[in-house]
Amino acid sequence: MNDQVVAGIDIGGTKIAVALQTHEGERAASRRLPTEIALGPVRILENISLAIEEMLAETSTTLAAVGIGCPGPIDIQNGLVMSPVNLPGWDRFPIVELVENRFGVPVILDNDANAAAFGEYFHGAGREFQDMLYVTISTGIGGAIICGGQIHHGVQAGAGEIGHMIVEMDGIQCRCGTFGCLETIASGTGIARRMREMLASQNGGNAENYRHITSEKVVEAVEHNDETARRIWNETIKYLAIGIGNAITLVAPEAVVIGGGVSAAGELLLEPLRREIHKNVTMLPIEKVEILKASLGSESGVCGALMMAQGIYEKTRENVS
Repeated sequence: MNDQVVAGIDIGGTKIAVALQTHEGERAASRRLPTEIALGPVRILENISLAIEEMLAETSTTLAAVGIGCPGPIDIQNGLVMSPVNLPGWDRFPIVELVENRFGVPVILDNDANAAAFGEYFHGAGREFQDMLYVTISTGIGGAIICGGQIHHGVQAGAGEIGHMIVEMDGIQCRCGTFGCLETIASGTGIARRMREMLASQNGGNAENYRHITSEKVVEAVEHNDETARRIWNETIKYLAIGIGNAITLVAPEAVVIGGGVSAAGELLLEPLRREIHKNVTMLPIEKVEILKASLGSESGVCGALMMAQGIYEKTRENVS
């Protein structure tokens, strides 16, 4: 007998996670692919589709629905990817229509932060809460708001973009076009850039001489009590606390779940961040807001995409009956 599965797709600027799951929630298969952005959206989607087809054949299953998490901006209503800065060439790319035509099943699209938030909410660090703010700190900074188990999308699915909250009025220009966004300072990219610039200022020469510096190396240096790295890290904490503290004041969530590559620093990040946020938030009892590390790691996004697929499958069945 051919069992049915749903597929989850988590598209990132450097890698793509794809998985199949039964309706009972059991993982049937999974793959990770390099994004290879130079191939363009059509070839990349073909690689994803081939991976799904191979997994279906290997597991002797049939596909029932697909959930896709992709960097924004996106047009959920029309199923379009709308020129994400880390996916050049994806301009009004009709990903939902193409996947529906390929597999003949219902497909749902959301941005990658919302998908990861969904994964953490149902299977990770947020599963004990009704209202949650999710923040991912990686190459960039993204966010999502869940209220009563539902993603709050806002106008054109634009809610939750905490990385583009302006926290430094005279800051550098962000990829989004404005100046002083939280992402320019406290993302993995921003942390590494500031460390390179600081080393160049201290030692002379050009910041390019330090291009080997990454946010992971900055964290390692902080752990070894390097003075320059600790200065950069403390400044990162300061601005994250401003951005997240402002979001807490606005949304009043029960929990803030922090994911993304930089969250791998664990308590080196969370302990001082909690302390600074507690100083900044005064209009609600901040001690009642849990600030937690995401527990699913790199699986958050694909887990959320699988949940989305299961949801659209069940909704479609209800409409038919």
